[in-house]
Amino acid sequence: MLSLKEVIISITNRCNLRCRMCDIPYEKNEELSTAEWKKVIRDASRLGAQTIVFSGGEPLFREDIFELISFTKNNSLNACVTSNGHLIDQQVAANLSASGVNVVNISIEGMKETHDFLRGAGSFDKAVSALANLRDYNIESTVASTVSKYNYAELLYVLEVAKEYKATTVRLQPFNIIFLKDSARQSEFLVDKLDIQKIENVVKRFIDLSKEYKIFINPESYLLKIPAYLTGKKFYPDNCGALWYSCPINSKGDVFPCWVEGANNKLIGNVREESLYGLWLSKKRIKMVNTIINNGCQGCLMSCYDEAFNHNFLKKNIFNKFKKIKKIADCQRVINKVRQSLKSQITKFKLRYRFYTSYRGSLTSILKRRLVGIFNKTRYPEKNSRGGKEAILLEINQVKNKIKKEIHSL
Repeated sequence: MLSLKEVIISITNRCNLRCRMCDIPYEKNEELSTAEWKKVIRDASRLGAQTIVFSGGEPLFREDIFELISFTKNNSLNACVTSNGHLIDQQVAANLSASGVNVVNISIEGMKETHDFLRGAGSFDKAVSALANLRDYNIESTVASTVSKYNYAELLYVLEVAKEYKATTVRLQPFNIIFLKDSARQSEFLVDKLDIQKIENVVKRFIDLSKEYKIFINPESYLLKIPAYLTGKKFYPDNCGALWYSCPINSKGDVFPCWVEGANNKLIGNVREESLYGLWLSKKRIKMVNTIINNGCQGCLMSCYDEAFNHNFLKKNIFNKFKKIKKIADCQRVINKVRQSLKSQITKFKLRYRFYTSYRGSLTSILKRRLVGIFNKTRYPEKNSRGGKEAILLEINQVKNKIKKEIHSL
């Protein structure tokens, strides 16, 4: 079983954009309070999570976002913010820097005309301005693209933007119907099967260019599945690790096994009614996850779970588990050796002490004689003559020799 890695919080549905591939802003959900989100973050830390991802909607619409980022950092968690970039001017970038945010994810869909067509007029200029402001404040940025028939041909341009603004990572995710209310609109974003070779060529060049630019990307095995996925093919990862290492929560506190299963009414519970700590460890969640694995999931290609589609990921995870077990075993062997050595030393000391006391008496009697000797030396100086000292030294040497003989005979 994999341990919890990240908690993805869709902290608000509010957004200043109306993107063609997303209907989230049309859902007017209530939102958890600052105190309620802080309790979730504390629980995530207790569960051993590494990262809190603040998404939306547009998370910067939350007035408490900087406070929540700082709280996340103070609880030994990484903080990631996913944004469209519209609100990230110099002041907001300064606030993000002061809050200690680890990385900010900015959406870039392609060239300006394509980006504005998908996300709204003027949104491209705002997005690249956000990247520039983040760069000025030395905040790590990543670039994200939702791949569809509208922009797959411009993925190499997205890499150029990332390179120009010193983004460390570009993450691709193919369009997913779960973000639209009308499932009939899915065909608008998919491609004809005759075009699959074109997309494959673009993806392969994207992979090669990312290596040249030293920009991190999704696992290659995941990216190579995107062309077929955009023709309508479903992918079902074996024993999806995301069900164990990722925890999605929406703005009103509902906890799902994953976003796709959540869209199909799979609900673990709500953090207002029960703590995230209790929900994550609950029998209900574990039973639900096992049922999904045994019966098969809905199938997706979400970038949140891209590692689940990477065959090397599970191998690496298993290898790391064995390494950890081996390390523990090695440590245990060292501890056992130290224990045996200490036990041996203590036994030798006891024997030596026993031999010594058999000749010189108990520790108490030795101390008494020493005190008497000091008293006599002070009161009767004449007893400390050369002859007296030689007699004492002779006696000591005789005792030493006897002890040595006894020890060697062991």
